[in-house]
Amino acid sequence: LEGKLRIEAGQAWVEAEERRWPLASVPKGTDGQAVHYGIRPTDITLSSTGQGIAATVVVVEPTGAETELLLQVGGSQIVVVIHGRTDVQPDQTVHLAIESPKSHVFDVGSGARLN
Repeated sequence: LEGKLRIEAGQAWVEAEERRWPLASVPKGTDGQAVHYGIRPTDITLSSTGQGIAATVVVVEPTGAETELLLQVGGSQIVVVIHGRTDVQPDQTVHLAIESPKSHVFDVGSGARLN
């Protein structure tokens, strides 16, 4: 996702698609810097508490031991791969739990990794 790095009071996150994407630590960037936020589809889970990043289910694709979800987050679509089956349905709102230590931030201009 393309967004802006935000750093405030020792905390950092990426602002993308009108949402706040978590980071485990403050990367080597500056507040307001244009970045790409990346995380593997298997490092995102569905929140059981109803908290996290809101997304709308577009497609649910069972693939045996895993289920692939195509989700709409703002103007972008992302894929989440979960282990096992799920009862979520298209058009349903789900909340994403991000394993922030596994997220990556890259400078848009140079492509250099910042964390």
